[in-house]
Amino acid sequence: MLTTSSMRYRLAGAFAFCSLATLTLLANHPMAGAHTFADLIKAEARNQFVDGLVHGGFIATLSVLIVCFVFLSRALGMARVAVAAAFVAFCIGCGALMGSMILDGFVIPAIAVRFSAMGSADALTRAETLFILCGALIRFLMPMGLLFQGVAMLSWSSVIVGNRGWRLAVGMLGVVGGVLLIGALLAAVPRLREHVLLGGIVVLAAWYLGLAGVLCARNGWPTSSAA
Repeated sequence: MLTTSSMRYRLAGAFAFCSLATLTLLANHPMAGAHTFADLIKAEARNQFVDGLVHGGFIATLSVLIVCFVFLSRALGMARVAVAAAFVAFCIGCGALMGSMILDGFVIPAIAVRFSAMGSADALTRAETLFILCGALIRFLMPMGLLFQGVAMLSWSSVIVGNRGWRLAVGMLGVVGGVLLIGALLAAVPRLREHVLLGGIVVLAAWYLGLAGVLCARNGWPTSSAA
């Protein structure tokens, strides 16, 4: 429980760190910019270290966020259905996103390194088949992960929004952001899906930063007995 100011400040610092880490990693995500599959193979092989660093950073950040939301959920009251449902949804979303990050940041570059050294037409054909498989999995895993995290943000915010001040503002941000994210993911056309995914990550990062502000604000968070 968040019974002391120091505990709230530590949790706020963790949320702020995760928010800034998410935005920094997103800004440094490598872009292949290839026009042919052979160029894509070379670009993925060339960016293997950066890919692993960025996607590994995302996995570590999601792991820290799970720990943060354990404490947040306990402060809000794990006996509440909305809070318990939000925590379960967030963990499912993290699992799907981690699977996507492993494929995008580690598996695909490893395949590229292996087949780029061969250079034959047969090797490129086999690599393309594996790339298509990994790409299909990522196209399902990443939207599904963000969809569950949008549900979690909406559910947690529905509990937070019943207060005034900072909690009302952050709760409204989470409710509106959650509804928009869920709706956009369900309705997005293929050509806009990438923009929706990037926007969803930014909205979640902004909400994490808002939670950090609430936790730091004077009387911004109730004691465990009040929660």
